Parts: sequence; C-alpha cells; structure tokens
Amino acid sequence: MYVRIGERIKKAREEQRLSQAEMGSLLGVTATAINYYEKGKRKINIDDLFKLARAVGKPMEYFLKNGTGGPVEKTGRRPAEKLEAVFDLMEVPVIGDIRAGRPVSEEQNNTGAMPFPRKLTGNATFALWVRGESMNGAGIEDGDLVFIRRQSFVDYEGQIICAITGSGESTLKMFTRDPEGKVRLKAANPAFPDIVLDGEGDLKVLGVYAGVFKPPKIPSGLL
Repeated sequence: MYVRIGERIKKAREEQRLSQAEMGSLLGVTATAINYYEKGKRKINIDDLFKLARAVGKPMEYFLKNGTGGPVEKTGRRPAEKLEAVFDLMEVPVIGDIRAGRPVSEEQNNTGAMPFPRKLTGNATFALWVRGESMNGAGIEDGDLVFIRRQSFVDYEGQIICAITGSGESTLKMFTRDPEGKVRLKAANPAFPDIVLDGEGDLKVLGVYAGVFKPPKIPSGLL
C-alpha cells in the first residue's frame, strides 16, 4: 500500500517538474524523506500528505484510493478500508461554509467527503469551512475546517454549536442563557456582538462542535 501511495507521490511531483529536494522544502523534510515516501519505505503522515496534495493540485483521494474509484479487491476489502486500518481514517462529508462572524443565510453545498484521522474528528457527522474571526478565542480561525456532530440539542452551557436562528441565518457560536431566559449566542472574540434570541424556540441546533482541522499553510508562490 505504501508503495502505491509512493508511486502517486512521485508521479504528481514529476508532473509539476519538482525535484525531490524542492518537494521536501515544501513539506519541511529532506529529499531523502521524499525518496523514502516514493519508494514506500516510510509512511507519510496525514498532515504532510494534505500539504503535498495542495502543492501539486491533487485531491487527497488521488493518493488514498486506487485509480478506478475504489472497487472491491480480491481480498474483499476496499482500498479505503485498508487505509482506515493503517491510518485510522474516517471520511467526513464537507457540506459547505459556516460563518464564525455575523450570521448569513443558510447555504449548504456538499463538496464531497475527505479522509481525516479518526481521533481528530470526534466522531463528527459532517464538516464545514470556517469563514470569519468571531471564534478565534476558541482556537477556531478563518480557513479552518470545523467538525460537527449532528444533534438537535445542547448538552451544556457554553457549548459551541452550529445553528440556524429564527430568521434563517446560520452561525457557529457558544450557547448561553441570560437570567431573563433569553438565549445568547456568544462569540469567542470580543470584537463581535452576541446574538440575542427570545428563547430556544428561535433556534434550530444543527449540531455541536467536535473538533477542528487546520490546513497546512501553503507557500504563496504555489497558490
């Protein structure tokens, strides 16, 4: 399996006319490490593979699945299942953007599923790209991918939720109640105001925060 992934890495690198040293500089590793990846002698970690995929303009599936979309092999196991056993991956549907700022009208656009380490996802049901800076104080920044576990209720005060307000606007905020019984959706950035609702009847909870993935930064020259 590592050999097949390595072959894909080599092919993608050569298509971009990059040397092993140039590829290594993008990932912060040596040319020798790239050589080992390409020969299947060393397992590339998922963060470096994500960074590599972005650098060469390939989807993660190009490296993690076979070229025919993953049919069942003679062993009876799909390639993705084998990879899950080694990397402990799970595929999470990415269904669009969520505003960590001022709420916007709900828009969901399923852009496909992406594989992530299971321990990172918190058994998430879906993921959303974060747009905005209101949750910076909670370690959720613009451009991050936030994992959401689908449920229609809040577990505790201060929990980060993905929700739609009564006006049909979606947002990512911390759930709180004030002494008057009103719901306050609080930002983790003091520059952003609370969203105040009369009660939970004005709120539709889509899910709760389960984790966050921070995509590796790509050198500006490759964007």
